[in-house]
Amino acid sequence: MQLQFLTRHVRAAILAMAVVFAALLATNGTASAACDAFAGKQLYNCLANKLDHVASNSYRSPDTQAALQKAASQLRVAVNKAQALSAISQARSVLAGVIQKVKSAGQDYSGLVRVTGVLSYAARLIQQKG
Repeated sequence: MQLQFLTRHVRAAILAMAVVFAALLATNGTASAACDAFAGKQLYNCLANKLDHVASNSYRSPDTQAALQKAASQLRVAVNKAQALSAISQARSVLAGVIQKVKSAGQDYSGLVRVTGVLSYAARLIQQKG
């Protein structure tokens, strides 16, 4: 019974992360380029808007949606690089937990790894322009 429960949640998480990945991939080209034009607080707000957009597309996974919304709200109130990087790091941590669950269930997690890469890109952008 617990295995079926876990399997359902893992499948939902995979689907949600696929949606998140698709949204991030779609916004990484043009929308991230728009964020590239900013630094400091404006950069944090731009990235927060992108995370909110992705969160709105991850309606199938409340945990993913909540984590992305939390990161977005933390980015909006961030006043320095350390706070902005912490927000991204927390989102990456949630994603790592999802990857671990998917991995232990023997499911494909390559899409989740790509999302982690996108979050890493956001962190690098904050480090460079923060």
